[in-house]
Amino acid sequence: MKQKRFLWWITIAGLIGIAFGVFYSVFGLEGLPVYRKFVPTESFKEWSRGLYGSVFIGFSVLLLLLGRRAVQQKDRELGKMLVYGITAWIAYEALMSLIYGVYINVLVDIALITFVSYPLLKGTRK
Repeated sequence: MKQKRFLWWITIAGLIGIAFGVFYSVFGLEGLPVYRKFVPTESFKEWSRGLYGSVFIGFSVLLLLLGRRAVQQKDRELGKMLVYGITAWIAYEALMSLIYGVYINVLVDIALITFVSYPLLKGTRK
């Protein structure tokens, strides 16, 4: 029974994170009144960059740890899951880049998805 509860818990946490990511990408943190009230205006932009950077670091740590594990154990399923997650991130980032006219980032995204996915797919073959 506990297993189902933990599965439910992590699913809800993941869905909330996805929803917040979409909200943040469309409205920015300015869209949340609580942040406008409690974060000093003069540090809002820098704090927002720190927040974005910390998310990137956290994602990269997960990639480092789980990606290495997938390749070391030739865990094809884990490798594919990582590629699906990376693809969701890169595809959405590329879409935002297209919408805002930052076309160079679309090229960076294509290079990044290729660079990261290749070892996860090739390195997990048995």
